[in-house]
Amino acid sequence: STLVQDRGFSARGFSQSTLVHDCAIRRNVHMLIMTSRCFTAVLLLSASRLCAAGNLCTEPSSCDNAEDADASGLLQVGSERAWQKLEAAAVKASQAPADATNVASHASEASEAPADATTDAADAGEAEAEATAAEAILKPITGLPTLADFKIGSTSCYDRKTQSQWAVVDAHLHPRPFGGAAVPFGDLLGWMRRAGVLFGTLYGIGQRVPVNSSCTYYLNCPGTPIESSLKNDFYNAQSVLDFNESLATDPAGPVLTLSMSFLDLHNVDEILPRMKLLQGEYPGMFKWVGEINVVKQALWNNSAGLPIAKESIAKWAPFMKELRAQNIPLALHCDIGNDAAGTQFLPLMDEVFKMYPDNKIIWMHLAGLSLQLDPKLKLLQAPLLIPDHVKIIKERLDQHPNLYIDLSWDVLYTELYTEPEEEKHYVKLLNDYPTRFVSGSDHVAAVAKTEAAYRTEVERTSTIYGDLSDEAFRNIALGQNYFALAGLDYEAPKICAESAGDAEAVPSEADEESTEQSVDSAAGDASKTSLLHQADLSSLGDDALTLADFTEGSQTCYDRSKRNQYAVVDAHLHSRPFGGPAVPFEEQIGRLRRAGILFATLYGIGQRLPINSTCTYYLDCPGTPIRSSLKNDFWNGQSVLEYNESLKTDPGGPVIVLSMSFLDLHAVEDILPRMKLLQGEYPGMFKWVGEINVVKQALWNNSAGLPVAKETIATWAPFMDELRKQDVPIALHCDIGNNENGTQFLPLMEEVFRLYPDNKIIWMHMAGLSLQLDPKLELVQAAPLLIPEHVEIMRTYLDQYPKLSIDLSWDVLYKELYNDPEEEKEYVKLLNDYPTRFVSGSDHVAAASKTEDTYRGEVARTSAIYRDLSDEAFRNIALGQNYFALAGLKYTAPRICATEVAVTKGAAARSSFLLAPLFSALAALAMM
Repeated sequence: STLVQDRGFSARGFSQSTLVHDCAIRRNVHMLIMTSRCFTAVLLLSASRLCAAGNLCTEPSSCDNAEDADASGLLQVGSERAWQKLEAAAVKASQAPADATNVASHASEASEAPADATTDAADAGEAEAEATAAEAILKPITGLPTLADFKIGSTSCYDRKTQSQWAVVDAHLHPRPFGGAAVPFGDLLGWMRRAGVLFGTLYGIGQRVPVNSSCTYYLNCPGTPIESSLKNDFYNAQSVLDFNESLATDPAGPVLTLSMSFLDLHNVDEILPRMKLLQGEYPGMFKWVGEINVVKQALWNNSAGLPIAKESIAKWAPFMKELRAQNIPLALHCDIGNDAAGTQFLPLMDEVFKMYPDNKIIWMHLAGLSLQLDPKLKLLQAPLLIPDHVKIIKERLDQHPNLYIDLSWDVLYTELYTEPEEEKHYVKLLNDYPTRFVSGSDHVAAVAKTEAAYRTEVERTSTIYGDLSDEAFRNIALGQNYFALAGLDYEAPKICAESAGDAEAVPSEADEESTEQSVDSAAGDASKTSLLHQADLSSLGDDALTLADFTEGSQTCYDRSKRNQYAVVDAHLHSRPFGGPAVPFEEQIGRLRRAGILFATLYGIGQRLPINSTCTYYLDCPGTPIRSSLKNDFWNGQSVLEYNESLKTDPGGPVIVLSMSFLDLHAVEDILPRMKLLQGEYPGMFKWVGEINVVKQALWNNSAGLPVAKETIATWAPFMDELRKQDVPIALHCDIGNNENGTQFLPLMEEVFRLYPDNKIIWMHMAGLSLQLDPKLELVQAAPLLIPEHVEIMRTYLDQYPKLSIDLSWDVLYKELYNDPEEEKEYVKLLNDYPTRFVSGSDHVAAASKTEDTYRGEVARTSAIYRDLSDEAFRNIALGQNYFALAGLKYTAPRICATEVAVTKGAAARSSFLLAPLFSALAALAMM
């Protein structure tokens, strides 16, 4: 009764406005309600069902005259433990994000009902109670085991009386949502550790809402289609790689098993090729498949989850054979039925079992339960009674020894575990088949979710484990079944003698302070991130340029005498390294803003070091092979999606152009299919290609970057034709030569220009300069390539091929050319003579070890030459007009202010430009 009154209901009735509010905000709250007139029986109903019920009180007065119900009989629950579980359900449901559209709709409807001040007060009290409950669920758990307790041969035992009876395995965890941003991966690992979860299977969610949709959860946007996707699988794997050191060294792990979640059983032909692609990108990492939909009714309003045709199951044979060969389990979501036909879809699963008896198969959600089916012990008219459901499971477990049942989803708690008479049937089932069930939460880590929400889902899905036998508890909650399924070399500890019992997880007062400090620290980190965002533009001064200055019709002019003359475009930025973790994307965006970069092209680096290598930069590990990879392109695409709102609304942008970097010109046949795959996953987002190697001598010691055969360039035609159709530029890295032969590889670029004159082509690094070639103005001995020759080569091709542009990235250009005025002036004249044909860039590689100062220095050095350019060339190159034309962006570079520009010349001026901070520091010291 306390719960009911706290939620704005009285013992005698409740207003429609209160109920509507409850339906909109807390659709999943389950409550037992009975009044003498408004309800004729004790019903266990969700708020959503209450909204649809025909016998609700529609006005408060219709219940006001009802006889008072006996408070002790108003809510009849089987036991005190069940009532506590019911309260936990209310707390959990209150944390679920509300659908703003539904809230607005219901709020409008509710506004017509009489206002109730008591309800407002109740809501305030409710919010306070929910906050208290969230705080309680986050208290430290005593006696948490570590991975050492699960080592084979460990003498540890698990004391069920004093230790948590929550599962240590979350075999069903979605780190990424259907759409929108996710909880940062590092935070999610912290949640798992603090909840005592030592092992987890990461499901990607194999379906995503469209990239241009603001919807983040399919139920909130019926009619919005969701489609099969590889995005989350790529992102999960890269996240695990980036946190590999932490995962390998933390005593609490967690040990993570990656699951391939992209499989679409309506497009079986694509499964095996994409599976091989994913496992090729991340060899040895994906050892699970799921959650794969046979039928999922909840998705029907999103044009997905429709039942597969029974006869199509035979077509699974190729990929099922591969799963058997790799001993990989397959986790299937197959609703068993619905409230109209309780076993409507059971024949589909029976066909799977019949055809693939040797595959390890996991049937999700306690063998197909869903919101479309609520099995009950007794109903006057039931589609599926609990004893019948249990019987179905038993029969199939007996018939199919490779079948396992997943116990994830907290709806099992709200529908079954809260009532002892219902739960006991499943307790007996688990005790009778202790080796055939696996634990899981089914948590979806959307960024709106809190740690308290995750804890509550773990607690609720673990509720049944407190009633299990020691054998079943050890196998399920402590993970022995999971280790067997996943092929992990761990062993669940034995249960301590005489420890069995329904013990709850007890917070430790001694541990509370340290955990609060940990939570405070996490909050502090978030605050720091927020402060960084607030400081992004202030670091450039009040007159910092913004995107508004680059819009058509802007009256802004750029005063070269007062500004730093750095480029506002970084058209060559690698946001991911060759190996190891990257600077967090949010931090990279902050660095761009603080450096005044308003526009950028994100290159992924299309080659990656092996995932089992500790090397992060190829030059540090000669002999270690690098290979073409889609990893970084997927990561970049998803990162831009995650931060889309910030990128669109911040006055400093930056405007990001995504580049496809995976192309391997030695495997041309793979290019077009993978290009279509990537653009299919991120439609309309990838509008650039590069940096693609024609020849890159720096990679030769890593079995890569070897020159393409001249005769193979003609085989590029299919993908080059596609790039022309899409008006997508391609940026090519082709060393022009080396110190032995200054133009050794020039014929390769000549052939590219000859065959593809209508493609937008960008020749990287000032037309092929590299560490293998240092052009000089004049040398004592004959030079492989003198600067005048190099400049003349560029002039020739710029004249012959109007679609050719030249990239000015890489700070080696400064070190080799710009720091000597006599060498630089040849290039200054070239840029001034061809002001519409060059683009700026840093070539920065955002490895985690790089600092913001490193990036700023690279921007400064690659921008050094721009101070000496004419106004026309400066506006087109440094202010981005050439870039906008190449990328198809609807921006216009501001004009140059009509003031005399003091153009500095000579070595002293160049040093002053780059060393100004040092001079300022020295001056300050001199005054001390």
